[in-house]
Amino acid sequence: MNIQKRYLSALLLGFMLYFASITISSADNRDKVVLHINTPTKMTMLVNNVINLRHVLGKDADIRVVVNGPAVARFTTLSESRNQLDQILQQNASVAVCSYALKNKKISKELLYEGTQYLEDGGVANLVKLQQQGYAYIKP
Repeated sequence: MNIQKRYLSALLLGFMLYFASITISSADNRDKVVLHINTPTKMTMLVNNVINLRHVLGKDADIRVVVNGPAVARFTTLSESRNQLDQILQQNASVAVCSYALKNKKISKELLYEGTQYLEDGGVANLVKLQQQGYAYIKP
């Protein structure tokens, strides 16, 4: 085989591997969104955002809510926000609460409403990890 044929074969193989890797890496083409709330007064906006995202993106979209700062109290039995949390959970969205914010507010994780997750490593670190995984970041 002459040098030109080897070069063309290698180039063709390179293109095939490149396009195969694109196909493999985009196998999970679901929409992924993380909504970040730290202000308790934005609960209604958060609920509406989750409902609207589910409607537009469809049932397969991965919608997550990360809560930190003063908003963490709204996701505990110290608050009367259970109805709003239920509206979010009914949209098949997950809700995770920052451990550091709970500790700063002196709220026990045992007071978290059922259906929420406890983020041992904190909310901000979780937001970074999710964005690295391709989640679109939304701040209501």
